[in-house]
Amino acid sequence: MADFKLGKFLGRGVERFCYENLLNPDTCLKVSKKSFSKQTRREVSYFNLLKKRNITPSFMPKFIGLHETDDSYILEQEYFRSTDTVKVFTIQKYVSLASDEDIAVLDKLLADIKQEMLDYNIIVCDLRTTNFLVLVENELPSRVVIFDGYGSPEFIPLPNWFKCLGNRKIERQWGKFMRFYNIDKSRRTPT
Repeated sequence: MADFKLGKFLGRGVERFCYENLLNPDTCLKVSKKSFSKQTRREVSYFNLLKKRNITPSFMPKFIGLHETDDSYILEQEYFRSTDTVKVFTIQKYVSLASDEDIAVLDKLLADIKQEMLDYNIIVCDLRTTNFLVLVENELPSRVVIFDGYGSPEFIPLPNWFKCLGNRKIERQWGKFMRFYNIDKSRRTPT
C-alpha cells in the first residue's frame, strides 16, 4: 500500500505528530487525523503552488508526497538529522550554545532567508525559533531550514497570490520571529 512505516517519534505540534520513516531514512512523516488536518492540507496545497511556479526555496524541506489512510493524512518531507559531518539544532538551542562569530553567521543566513521570502513571496505563517533548524558544518552554521507553517492561513489566501499582500504578511511574521529570536539571543552569555 504505502512506502512508509512510522519509526521513532520526533515531536509534535498542535495538529501533527512527527516520526522517522523507517523505509526511507531521508524523510520524516507528519501525521494528522483527517478531522484535524487544516495545517497539513494548507501546506500541501502551498507546496503544490510553489512547484507549479517552479519555486524551490533554499530553506524549505523537500516535499515528497502526501499519503492517506482511512483516518489520517501523512505528509512526507525531507528529514534533517545530525550525522558525523552535520549537526542539527533548533535555532533556540543553537543560539544558547553559539559564539559571537556563530551568531554573526546565523544573522546573515536569516537575513538571506527573509530576502528570499520577500523576493519570491514565500509565506510562512508560524515563524518561531523552535520551527527553524540550523545545520552546522565545520563548526559554523551552513544552512537554516524552516520545517513548518507554510502557506497563508486565511480562508481566501490572497497573500499567496498577491506579492504586495504577501510581503506585508512576511514583514509582520518576520517581525514576530525576530522578537523571539532576540529574546533567545539576550539569554545567552556572549563569547
